Amino acid sequence: MNQAKVHRIRTRISAIFSLILVAFLVALCYAIPLGQDDSRKGGTQSQHVKVKGGGKGLNISYRFRDVNDTQLVAAQRYGIVPLRTRDGLDSVASQLIKIESSRAFKVDCLTHSVPYLTPSASELLNTIAANFQAKLQQQGYAQYQFIVTSMLRTSEDVRKLLRVNRNAVKNSCHLYGTTFDIAYNCFEKIDSMPDFDGADASYKVLLNTLGETLMELRDDNRCYVKFERGQPCYHITTRQ
Repeated sequence: MNQAKVHRIRTRISAIFSLILVAFLVALCYAIPLGQDDSRKGGTQSQHVKVKGGGKGLNISYRFRDVNDTQLVAAQRYGIVPLRTRDGLDSVASQLIKIESSRAFKVDCLTHSVPYLTPSASELLNTIAANFQAKLQQQGYAQYQFIVTSMLRTSEDVRKLLRVNRNAVKNSCHLYGTTFDIAYNCFEKIDSMPDFDGADASYKVLLNTLGETLMELRDDNRCYVKFERGQPCYHITTRQ
């Protein structure tokens, strides 16, 4: 075999090995989790495990029917004067509390509302969250968050929402800062910050535990609640 042919063979073998090496390195990059550097530094990776459903399996006792007109009386009595636009938030800042995600509940990405409630509505939300967590713990389940999907709306927010949401009404309780929505179709387990150990809960368990929590506070005259069908949420207004 002449030297020219030997050189060509060696060149081809070298090229093949180079391609194999590149492919291996690319595969290795995709195989390493994006958060690996943080874990090496001692960081904790949040793992949000979603549990979803559509309301099926809910105890009929928890399909509350406190309609808008009923809730509106309480909203107007205990709430703020409705704002025309969000530019007016500063004028009522002293009457409201900003609501942020906590270990007990999560605030969703809000598109047609802002994360503010009156003090009594804020207290009600935190009580619901605390009671919900306590019930899960008593049943031997791990910690799950429910999700808050709507809070204070301005008249401008309501006007925009009327175009896309058939459940929306012009004289909305959300205008008064007394009202919030809690989704019943999705809960999240956060493995990175468990307040207590326990078993995984099914969607049916989470759904009915939330329903039971709301029923107790509703029966205690703490709130009005409506089970919404078009938008999978509980529509809740404080009565204080």
